Amino acid sequence: MEAIDKLLKKPLWVNILTGIGAFIVLLILFFFSLGWITGNGKTEKVPSVVGQNAIAAQKILEDKGFQVALQDSVYVDSVAKLAVVKQSPEADALVKSSRTIYLTINRSLPPLVEMPNLIGFSIRSAEMYLQSLGLRLGEISYKPDMARNAVLEQLINDMAIKPGTKIPLGSSVSFILGSGIGGAEIDVPNLVGMTLD
Repeated sequence: MEAIDKLLKKPLWVNILTGIGAFIVLLILFFFSLGWITGNGKTEKVPSVVGQNAIAAQKILEDKGFQVALQDSVYVDSVAKLAVVKQSPEADALVKSSRTIYLTINRSLPPLVEMPNLIGFSIRSAEMYLQSLGLRLGEISYKPDMARNAVLEQLINDMAIKPGTKIPLGSSVSFILGSGIGGAEIDVPNLVGMTLD
């Protein structure tokens, strides 16, 4: 009660100056402690984890004081399963030690795509269509047919594959193509000395 009485007995301008002074002191303390609160100045170099297994990469990053988040997954058949394909921020970047590093990993199983109907396509058109779906051109063989270089059959592992069948991305599709009229050679038996019958 005495403190309030003393405060009320002082002139108004003294109370206003005291309030402004207290506000300025608090503001200065806030700005000086801001670096400590945000961890300003404490940077760490991001290690490269691209190509490493996702679990090993997570351990490496967490041991350096970073947070780890899986951002996305893709499928690249030339990269090991569950390996890190991309990281953000990239390797050797200087960031705050508690920063989150986002990882993109390679899927363990390839996604499935629907086999198109390429019967009747030219070999060039069929190959371009396969590439657009993420499939590969396998072996090419020929059989007699008037449609030269047109797809007659589509195969996976020497088995006919029906359109609409789900197959793994990156699969090799083989084709049997038409050789054109008179394109096939046949062995003629030796008929010399035989009767007409």
